[in-house]
Amino acid sequence: MPRIVLLIKKTPLLEDDNYLRLGRELTARGFDLDCLSIDTLRLSASHLAGDGFKWASDLKAGMAYPVTGSIQIDHDLVWVLSLGERSTFLDKMQLLYTLPNKTRLINSLDALMHLKSKYFLSSRPDIYPSPETHASPSASALEAIIKDKGGQWIIKPPAGSLGRDVFRVNHDDNNLPAILDHLCGPEDTNYTLIQRYVPEIESGEKRVLLAGGTVIGQYRRLAQGNDHRTNVSQGANTEACDLTPDEKTYCEKLAQDMMKRGAWFAGVDLAYPWLIEVNVVNPGGLATIEALTGKDLSPAVARAVTSAIFGK
Repeated sequence: MPRIVLLIKKTPLLEDDNYLRLGRELTARGFDLDCLSIDTLRLSASHLAGDGFKWASDLKAGMAYPVTGSIQIDHDLVWVLSLGERSTFLDKMQLLYTLPNKTRLINSLDALMHLKSKYFLSSRPDIYPSPETHASPSASALEAIIKDKGGQWIIKPPAGSLGRDVFRVNHDDNNLPAILDHLCGPEDTNYTLIQRYVPEIESGEKRVLLAGGTVIGQYRRLAQGNDHRTNVSQGANTEACDLTPDEKTYCEKLAQDMMKRGAWFAGVDLAYPWLIEVNVVNPGGLATIEALTGKDLSPAVARAVTSAIFGK
């Protein structure tokens, strides 16, 4: 059977995360599995290696992360489920680029670098219909755009915010300059994103899981009270939901397109007809969907991905 390695964040205790759920399914399907921390990646005598452990079927959430030593990465498949520390992101991407040609990568380096980027999404509106988007490290330039165009806008960091430092503003808000100065930094060195606020978000945002070119499942996230954010980490409510026929057709096309770009497993945030965000690193949703519906979709994800790659 093919050998698979999961790259995860550094953790003292195993969590009910994708790596634990998918690891169980992959071993149940007969794959030879290893797991290691992505922040221990290193070049060792011209070979890529890292610290981790041999997977065991009885591992469960709450157990100590059982580090056993160095593992050389010469597997058939590397599944990236964390980017680890941001400060060493470029080093890790360059290290992964040294993988042997025979090794497949979930998701591809191109997908990890660009499909999670709101810059890329907004540049392909025919495939990824995004709200009007502007980005700059200049607070004054972004303020001028908002005031010139008018209306309501979302101001946020380009990536990795989990709902933090995300603001909804009107063009005439008195605190607009202060918010932009805060995000761009005192010397205008931090890129900041502004997106036209879309009212469709008020009906909730659907997180849709895509794997192996197919739609796996979805749930709805609803902002609470006066908070505009639909991030679960910021207190948004969740509920089970279905996709409308139009949403399903769009997501099926999107799943196929993203697989061609090397994205075998992803979560997309949809406020139809708008695509708000794509998560190609460690998309949340499996635990939430199980809590809402009682159905564990981990087997469906593992089956869709391995069938698309290995035919099994």
